[in-house]
Amino acid sequence: MTDPAIDPAIASPRIARVGGWFGIAGPVLLTVYFAAPVVAGWPYAGGTDAQLTAYARSHESLFYAGAWLQVTGALLSVVFFLVLATRTGKGACFVGRLVTVGAALLIGVVVMEATFLIAVPMAAAAGSGAGVSTAFTLSNGVFARVFPLAPAPLLFAATGLALRHTAVLPRAFAPLALVVAGLFELAGIAAIFSTAGLIAAIAMSILQEVWIVAAAIALLLRARTTTAAAPVNP
Repeated sequence: MTDPAIDPAIASPRIARVGGWFGIAGPVLLTVYFAAPVVAGWPYAGGTDAQLTAYARSHESLFYAGAWLQVTGALLSVVFFLVLATRTGKGACFVGRLVTVGAALLIGVVVMEATFLIAVPMAAAAGSGAGVSTAFTLSNGVFARVFPLAPAPLLFAATGLALRHTAVLPRAFAPLALVVAGLFELAGIAAIFSTAGLIAAIAMSILQEVWIVAAAIALLLRARTTTAAAPVNP
């Protein structure tokens, strides 16, 4: 059921389908982004300036592709969240604006990490070992600790609140979004003080992708049902 106050253009099944497919494609790209370094022997523990420089020179395309995958995947996911918020009819309300703020904050953080990723091979090409080490450190460990502290919790909490008392998605998705937001915040705080917290934050990143994909599929099914139930004009 859709709020009659919602703009019909936004409430159309076509917009829902676009949002749903974006909600699936975004996490797929992010999964590739997170999985590719494992295959490529990513130096998670870091290394000397010389070792990191040599790795950056031999895996230059990996850094550029990683930046693209992360930014594009995050952008598609953000569009999905905005579609959800607008379809609840709360896009212009305080909660809807919080979704927008959370989306903007998330994209800002993601673009910053992508910038550091791109800076690694560029510093390596310039022969700056210190630049490589600094950019690699910022992209390799800082993002995983910053992302769970504000962007993810705010976006999921606002989305969960926006979905309450609506039929945009099955009822369970709203409280689950709030749970994800709370766990993200706890993991982000723990990641500042321990490696176990960092691992928990990474696990939460996987959980958020599962929520997004499941919600996107549910949105697509709702859109399909709406289309099937729509009256046919003679």
